Amino acid sequence: MKQVTFIKLELTNFKNHASLKVKFSDITNIRGKNGAGKSSIGDAITWCLYGKDVMGSKLEPQPIGTDLETKVELLLQVDGKQYLLGRSQKKTAKYYINEVPEKATVFKEFMDSILDEKVLFSLFTPSFFPSQKWTEQREQLLQYISEPLNKEVLAGMTEVERETLEESLKKHSLDDLEKLNKDKKRQLDVTYERAAERYLTLKEQLEQVSAENVDVAAIQKELAPLNSKRTEIEEEIDTIYQRKSARGRIEHQIESLEERIERQKSVVQGIKSEEIQEACQTCGQALDEKSISQVKENRQARFDKEVSTGKELIEKLNVLKESLGAMPAPEDIDRTELNEIDEKIVSLQVKLNVVGRVEQLKQDVLAAESHKEKLRKDRNTSISILDAIKSFRSVRSELMVNKVDALFTKISVKLYEQLKNGEEKATFEIEMDSKPYSKLSTAEKIIAGLELIEVLSSQSQVIAPCFVDNAESILHFTSPPGQLIVARVVDEEFSINTVSLKGESSVDSHN
Repeated sequence: MKQVTFIKLELTNFKNHASLKVKFSDITNIRGKNGAGKSSIGDAITWCLYGKDVMGSKLEPQPIGTDLETKVELLLQVDGKQYLLGRSQKKTAKYYINEVPEKATVFKEFMDSILDEKVLFSLFTPSFFPSQKWTEQREQLLQYISEPLNKEVLAGMTEVERETLEESLKKHSLDDLEKLNKDKKRQLDVTYERAAERYLTLKEQLEQVSAENVDVAAIQKELAPLNSKRTEIEEEIDTIYQRKSARGRIEHQIESLEERIERQKSVVQGIKSEEIQEACQTCGQALDEKSISQVKENRQARFDKEVSTGKELIEKLNVLKESLGAMPAPEDIDRTELNEIDEKIVSLQVKLNVVGRVEQLKQDVLAAESHKEKLRKDRNTSISILDAIKSFRSVRSELMVNKVDALFTKISVKLYEQLKNGEEKATFEIEMDSKPYSKLSTAEKIIAGLELIEVLSSQSQVIAPCFVDNAESILHFTSPPGQLIVARVVDEEFSINTVSLKGESSVDSHN
């Protein structure tokens, strides 16, 4: 436990004090009329240490209308070691540690090393802690109080809630688990809605299709002869088609041969019409009888060959014509009956497809319902986890409140407020006798502030002097753990008296 004790304070030109020396004891009583400078003693201490008044605001301590140098020296003891600290100001501020001038940064570093500024202000002035923002009050008080362990919180929940969260909290923090399931629920809200719509649509389709009365056996009995007849007609059509194809091939061959025979006639006629040349085409010299005879023999040989070829073509043509003449007359393919049969078969098949559609729809409906139910369960699981998280926070908050309330006897602290959606919102409000701090009287505020100082002192392990201003508003109050400096307004001259205590726990304001 760190012990801070004020020994002596010396003021020079500080506000309305031209020169003042104060020796502190266990209790230091400061009495006098309004404006006598009682409150200035508290401000002088905090200004010397931090350049601020007792409420933590920047302070200008020089007497109004003067250019005198203001100086404050405070001799204090921290854990048995004494330090003489000083601050002066005229145009610029000066700092002293054990009478040695130091830079502002060095002075501040020294102060930070021996005293935490916020802790000292909170312990020194009963009204300082409640004057901070609620977030700062909450943070400062709770920094000394450990949160309940998960197992402690779970023990305070219902069995169902505990089973919902216990395993998940081994894998994720509470905040991460909440984020995870909020995101999952948002996605499941959409997918579940779509799955429910698909299920209803398929169900309606099934109801509509199921309303049709289909006799499967009768349809199949009617289909059998139709399919047989259809096969028979298709085979007949195929036979006719093959015959037509064969006739077409022969006709094509005849046409091709006739064209070749005509060309062959032209070749034969061309050879027949050739004239015998009796002179050499190259040199123009007249051919002898032997040469002319050879030319004639050559022309005759070519003529005979081409005539023979023509006869062969004519023979092939005659064979093809005989073959074509032996074939039956060409038939037209009539698909009328086949088309009628196809229409009947399609009509009956459509009816059978309805039965198949019913079975498929039944399977689709079951699958859609199963999917919908799975999504619903997953969604409900996330909702259950989120509800359990709310319960977890509520139980944890209650345990925290109980921990905090256990520290106090006169006041209570509100740490959370319940929102309309069931979630919690962090807050901080000091209450006494069910009244918020802002509604307390001056005396009640001092009592509440002193109890806060006692708790903060115990939790921070720091004992520091406490300055109670306007103490005339209260008759009795519990003495704080450290030195007590009491300022009272009385109709008498300014005076300072000290009292040394030997274990007393209360102070009479008239003493």
